[in-house]
Amino acid sequence: MKNIGSWQWLDLEETQSTNDAVVKLYLECQQACLVTAKRQTAGRGRRGRSWISQEGNLFMSFAFPAPLEDIGRIAVLSGLAVLKTVRYFCPNASLKVKWPNDVLAGGGKISGILFERAVNGFWIMGIGINVRSNPLKSAAGYQTMSLNALGATVDRLEVLRQFVARWDELMYSYQKNGFESLRRQWLDNAYNLGKTIIIRQENNEKQGIFAGLDENGALLLRTEKDVEKILAGDVMLNNN
Repeated sequence: MKNIGSWQWLDLEETQSTNDAVVKLYLECQQACLVTAKRQTAGRGRRGRSWISQEGNLFMSFAFPAPLEDIGRIAVLSGLAVLKTVRYFCPNASLKVKWPNDVLAGGGKISGILFERAVNGFWIMGIGINVRSNPLKSAAGYQTMSLNALGATVDRLEVLRQFVARWDELMYSYQKNGFESLRRQWLDNAYNLGKTIIIRQENNEKQGIFAGLDENGALLLRTEKDVEKILAGDVMLNNN
């Protein structure tokens, strides 16, 4: 095990899921830790979807303690950290963050993030970034993109190091100065802000104007009746 940024880090040749592997590591070391893998055979995404894990891409999972009330803000922070990482390698690409924490590049999904709460009260943050290649479509049917397709010839560990640096910088800012600066940065890069969107939840859909984020990272949806705070759901892309 090595150190990278503020994290204990283990890089595996292969695992079913880096989210599962990092739980085991956290229980062993009892401190903030990170697992990556060259190959992931059973990666998972939000709402029970699979994550298509093509070799050469970056699969990483972080384990850390955090109070439940912070997770919405940390989700915003995580998407912003991915966006800044992609922008470092592809400064001319058209990039957007899609609530709650996907990153779009050139209109295609380049990254996805999954938060899971472990039984011992710590949190798992699993992130996939398409580095070398991308599937034709994601498991949810979205168009996809990769750093290589955007013209960046990099490997997964270069991307990992940049992401960890961006995450640590943003977390330091959050802990020192609060959430507002991160919220403004996220909104400056938000997909479909001010436009009519559809929120798909477990058993229903809601439609309204994407009016912003609240102080906890919840999406603000303006309907004909009022402004509703959305804590969970998928913002549907125009090509779906």
